[in-house]
Amino acid sequence: MEKKYDILIQKGLLVSGLGVRRADVAIRGEKIIRVETGLKKEEAGRVIDASGKYVMPGVIDVHAHPVYEDDMGGLSMTAAHGGVTTLIHFAYAKPGMKLIDTIKQFQEEGSKKSYLDFGIHGTLFDPASQIEEIPGAFDLGVASFKMFMAYAKLKWMTDDYHLAKAMDLIAECGGMAMVHAENGLVTDYLEDRSLKRGEDQKAVFLETRPDYLEAEAIFRAISIAAVTRCPLYVVHLSTARGILPIRQAKAEGQTVYVETCPQYLMMTDAKLQKLGPLAKVGPPLRTEKDRLALWDAIRRGVVDTVASDHAPKSKKIDDPFFESPYGSPQTETMLTVVYDEAVNRARVKPNQLVRLFSENPARIFGLYPKKGTIQKGADADLLLFDPERIHTIRQRTQHSGALYTLYEGRRCKGKPVLVMQRGKILVENGEIKGKPGDGKFLPTKITKVKL
Repeated sequence: MEKKYDILIQKGLLVSGLGVRRADVAIRGEKIIRVETGLKKEEAGRVIDASGKYVMPGVIDVHAHPVYEDDMGGLSMTAAHGGVTTLIHFAYAKPGMKLIDTIKQFQEEGSKKSYLDFGIHGTLFDPASQIEEIPGAFDLGVASFKMFMAYAKLKWMTDDYHLAKAMDLIAECGGMAMVHAENGLVTDYLEDRSLKRGEDQKAVFLETRPDYLEAEAIFRAISIAAVTRCPLYVVHLSTARGILPIRQAKAEGQTVYVETCPQYLMMTDAKLQKLGPLAKVGPPLRTEKDRLALWDAIRRGVVDTVASDHAPKSKKIDDPFFESPYGSPQTETMLTVVYDEAVNRARVKPNQLVRLFSENPARIFGLYPKKGTIQKGADADLLLFDPERIHTIRQRTQHSGALYTLYEGRRCKGKPVLVMQRGKILVENGEIKGKPGDGKFLPTKITKVKL
């Protein structure tokens, strides 16, 4: 007799942005076809007992860099082990490179290597010669574009003229601008002054990148976005001071979305002083006051998403600090460490995490309700999360190409134990079941949404 369902997940606690309820989830093919209680196990080809576990939408990590120790295959595999089912990658069009060519290369690589469904953000390192390509990117399914307000000495910084020009064109095409918001010129001056003084660059790393410079850049980006009527997404918010202009813009009805990352929610500059180059990230790890302010901003709904900024670089703890690159591996540990800090310490409830990790990213980038939710008709992207599973994070158990994790030795309670994408098991009992090339490219679309 033909079964009604391919997979039936029973007796789990289904988590949505609205709350937690007991419900069964029936899957046929790639889709969820029923979400209700009392579904009959005899009607399913496979029954998964989710007793005592949360059933959550798969994590949508909208901030990933597949250009270092993890390519699009490796990054998607390590992400899948952490409960991620969708990635949106930054396609780096460095100076001298064409934006359209870069996007096509990322699409081609992802189609061959990615375990996960994926989208793409265009990344403009040389806006003066790349802005004119923006309309063509929309034809390829890319609607969001990142620019750096920092890294002037590296020749990556977008000045205000080109930031305005890009935002104007992005808005005209119906897209969204994304900014790394730090004042690059003042940062470089403070760094140069410190180098002339012969100061230890690790000791003064935070001092040469003060919170004022993030807040100033955020305010400037918001102002330019307001003038050009361009939706704005602020990546990796790291400071209490940076929250202030965002809160004001949101109160005035401007379309501004903001992301923070696990490293800023979990760590401070003390970690940098201990681990040196391994914990060198941009923006820097901040103070305990900043860390707690970000949790408060999450509770108040000022922060819309949490994403990894996964950038696994090749570096060692005893490398020269100043020459060491920015970045760290984050995507595989993200859900586990944030859940442990949020739920187990009564900062944030599980339903709020689902909004941050799944529902809000899907809504912002036009993937909802295909992605980011467990409801009839949605893709069967979901995970089983065991809130009682106690484990210790070790680099040797991670799947990134990076040879370190900033969470080495951290004991956590709660872990994803099964991950599914479009009705297929991706990860079960720590073993990858998917294959390279299983992922599909996802065109993104920006519409103003109320989160």
